[in-house]
Amino acid sequence: MENESIQKNRVEGGLSLDAKEQIAIIVIKDALQRFKRPTVVWSAGKDSTVVLDLVRRVCKEMKRPLPPALFIDHGQHYDETLKMLDEVSKAWDFVVIKARNEDVLKHVEKNNKIYIKKLNKLNQEEAKRIGFKGDVFDYDLETIIGNHLLKTVAMNEAIKKYRFDALFTGVRWDENEARSKEVFISPRANPDHVRVQPILPFTERNVWEYIFKYKLPIHPLYKQGYRSIDGKFDSKKVSDAPAWEQDLEHTKERAGRSQDKEGVMETLRAFGYM
Repeated sequence: MENESIQKNRVEGGLSLDAKEQIAIIVIKDALQRFKRPTVVWSAGKDSTVVLDLVRRVCKEMKRPLPPALFIDHGQHYDETLKMLDEVSKAWDFVVIKARNEDVLKHVEKNNKIYIKKLNKLNQEEAKRIGFKGDVFDYDLETIIGNHLLKTVAMNEAIKKYRFDALFTGVRWDENEARSKEVFISPRANPDHVRVQPILPFTERNVWEYIFKYKLPIHPLYKQGYRSIDGKFDSKKVSDAPAWEQDLEHTKERAGRSQDKEGVMETLRAFGYM
């Protein structure tokens, strides 16, 4: 049964959830027919879990195995995230591939500093590519350099290693201005692949509607009041109420994270971030 607060706060107008589901299924089915080595970028968060379930439904209909999930492991995940990763992958029978920038992670000093000169050639070049001019940076996901090396570079190296040609992601139009112009099938370069984004029309409310409709697993931090979950040092709860009971339509979804700044997001996405 759908959560009462979701039903009470349902946004009227626009496409129904059923219609958005059908759009997502069409996008996923088309991608699975066209691309040979897909993966689902999965963080154990609400959006990527919805995408994972939609891909699972389509794979079941097409009588094909679920593609592997790609988990970007930046080294700052909550224990609850890693536990959910293990439990859901076993229950749903799929492989999780962890994308980690081992070179950066092994050079984190005791003071949480990372020195550019100690990194390998790839990471030094990536730091220059995004315009970083310093000698040292914090082990922090809230900075452009930290986010780029720990997330984007790790993801790109995994794409090349496993020769993925399509990444299913949980990007939505209503998340922020930087993502509002995204398209369902988005070609990317360096490395060459496409981003398949089936839930673009979903709102944050729709995501919770879908989760309760299909009784999907829920990351426990959402129940504690978090709206957006990533690293344990840059994600913060914004209310004592569960995420789905909050005022989703009039407050910022990423308010508990510093990366909510549009200029930062635009810069990150220019270099390959989702």
